[in-house]
Amino acid sequence: MKLRLIVAASCLAVMTSCRIPAPPEPTPTPLPGWRLLVSDLLLGDEAFPEGWTRIRDLPQAGLTDLTINHVYRSWWGQDQGNGKADQAIWRAYTVAAAEKKYADLRQSQFYLRSTLPPDEFFVEFAPPDEIDFQSGVASEFYLACGWRIWAHCDVIARYRNYVTSVSLDLEAEQEGHVSHGLTYAETEAIVRAMDAKFAEAMGEFYPPSQ
Repeated sequence: MKLRLIVAASCLAVMTSCRIPAPPEPTPTPLPGWRLLVSDLLLGDEAFPEGWTRIRDLPQAGLTDLTINHVYRSWWGQDQGNGKADQAIWRAYTVAAAEKKYADLRQSQFYLRSTLPPDEFFVEFAPPDEIDFQSGVASEFYLACGWRIWAHCDVIARYRNYVTSVSLDLEAEQEGHVSHGLTYAETEAIVRAMDAKFAEAMGEFYPPSQ
């Protein structure tokens, strides 16, 4: 009996050591537009009112390198009391990765993580009544305005496997605090221009027949 147990244990050990490993998960097929310039989807200078100037593109290689998947651009409103604007775009390899990026930005961008200093003015970010726009193209879209020292409106949007974040300083006054930047009408026009760029790209990447 003891010998039989030893033989059985030996056979089990051999079978375990010789077990064929499970095949690796297949690599997802790259989505349409995977090797096009992400920077082509950034807002152009023409989307901004007169007096706004582009001040930064990052990385510089992102303007010509098809393999770069995260790009950034910013503008300065020299006639609007130092108002600023910026946009970032992330291209994910899968839609699931883009969904996670969008969720992470929603959770981190609009809410305080610590107690504010007593001299730092804050008004909770919320969708403004002054802007009546919701993207009909984006898979997920959120626009909110508020104050964190100064007033600004932020947009986070996901277009399939692309996620973009746009922050626009706002011309506003509240409780004696003054902020310089864009009007609500100018802000809405820029957001619409951003959405139109992605709508055109999504129409090319994913024709209606798909």
